[in-house]
Amino acid sequence: MPEPISLALMTPADVEDAVRAHIAMQHVAYAHLADAGHAAALWTSTSERRDALLTDLAAATESAHLHEEPEARHIVARSERGAIVGLASAFRGVGDWEHDLFGDAHVPAGVDWCLDTLYVMPGLRNEGLGQRLLDAALPDHRDAYLWVIQGNAGARRFYERNGFALDGFGGRSGPDWGDLDMQRMVRHASH
Repeated sequence: MPEPISLALMTPADVEDAVRAHIAMQHVAYAHLADAGHAAALWTSTSERRDALLTDLAAATESAHLHEEPEARHIVARSERGAIVGLASAFRGVGDWEHDLFGDAHVPAGVDWCLDTLYVMPGLRNEGLGQRLLDAALPDHRDAYLWVIQGNAGARRFYERNGFALDGFGGRSGPDWGDLDMQRMVRHASH
């Protein structure tokens, strides 16, 4: 029986471990699809990721003081021994990378939130942790969109079970992400 997994909002104390875990989980998730330079590109983004998370967490603290919902939610899943075994992040808006990658060809998803990150360590997949992370990052089954790498059939099935559907917009992920084919999925839960 797997050990208990706890979920919590990320804190600044989690950031270093979260960045390393995120990159490791991304590498494992896409090693069979990406080229050899993908992992190296992921690891070179360590300080940028750390800075972005710290900025988001500071903004979330400010939002909490004002009794407002934060613009981003970062969730960590930890094993009973304290290791990060899953991550989820969602934010309101559109990532700068989308505008940079697609330019004038970018088509808005028509929803306010983006599920940016959802990863579970391989040994814990199909145990319900992905569902718990998704529900924590996007509470109340909120409308959202996400990107899925083509060929990641397991992720696509998971998101389809959760009300996401391909919306016909896609492209290549760009050189920082191994130039992989990707597709956007959108959930309009309230419709």
